[in-house]
Amino acid sequence: MIESLDLTIKKLILQKGLFDLSDVEIRFDQPTRDWAAGLTKPAINCYLYDIRENRELRNREWIVDRQPNGQTRKKIAPLRVDVSYLVTAWTNEVEDEHAILWRVLVALASTPILPEELLKGELVHQPFPIPTQTAQVSEAMHNLSDLWNVMENELKPAINYAITLAVDREYAFSGPMVFTKRVDFRQRGVEMDPESILQIAGIVHEKENGANPVVGAEVWVVERGQRALSDRYGRYTFRNLPPGTYTFRVAALGRTIDHRLTVPEGVPELTMYDLAI
Repeated sequence: MIESLDLTIKKLILQKGLFDLSDVEIRFDQPTRDWAAGLTKPAINCYLYDIRENRELRNREWIVDRQPNGQTRKKIAPLRVDVSYLVTAWTNEVEDEHAILWRVLVALASTPILPEELLKGELVHQPFPIPTQTAQVSEAMHNLSDLWNVMENELKPAINYAITLAVDREYAFSGPMVFTKRVDFRQRGVEMDPESILQIAGIVHEKENGANPVVGAEVWVVERGQRALSDRYGRYTFRNLPPGTYTFRVAALGRTIDHRLTVPEGVPELTMYDLAI
C-alpha cells in the first residue's frame, strides 16, 4: 500500500507542479547528511516519518459486506491511519530551493482529496475518498530540530504532508510480497558488463473504473512470448525480464489492448506496472 502511495505522491508532484524528471529528482529516502552529499541534481524528498491512527475517524461499528453471491457478512469498520511525510527541497542555491518548495506546496495544497486519475496500485481499491492535509501541525512532530539531529543533518524548511488511508482489519495476504527485483549476472573469469534480469508486478484493472481489478486477465510480454494470468486481486507477475521497452498485451472482458512499458536500466524503483483494459 505504501509503495502505491509513494508512486501517487510522485505523480501528483510531477503533474500538478509541472516538474520534469530530467531537471529534478523525487526521492523517498531518509534525508541524512550522507544522502544529501550524494545528490547530483536538484531533488524533492518525501520522507515517510510517521504512521498513526486518526482518532477523529475512529469507528468501532460493524458494517455489512454484501457478497457477489447475494450473501452478507458483518465486519468491523476499517482502521483509518494518517501517513505523514516530511517534504523538503534540495539544491545548491537557496533561491532555487525556495522556488521548488513553494511549487510543491501549491501542488500538494491543490488536492485536499486525491483524485482518482492520480491513484496508483492498491490505492484504487480504497473504500473511501483519500483526504490529505498540507502544512498542518502534526502530533508526531513536536521538535523539528530533534528530527534533523537524528538524521545528522542541518535544519531545513519543510512541508508536513499527511494522507489518511483505510486499513482493512480482516485483510488476508494471499502470498509472499512481490517486488520489482533486479539480478545482475556476470560470467566468472570474463571481463564484461553484467546482464540485468528483473522481476516486475502490476495490477490489471477496468479502464472505466480503476477501482475494479480484472480477475483472470491474460497478460503477454509480446517480444519475449511470456504469459501470465491475473489473480483474484488483478495482480500479475513476470520474472526474468531484461531492461528494455516491451509490448504488454492484455486480453480480458472480450477485448485485447496493447500497452508499451519500459523496464528501466539500473536499480528500479518498487514500481507496479498497472494495466487498464
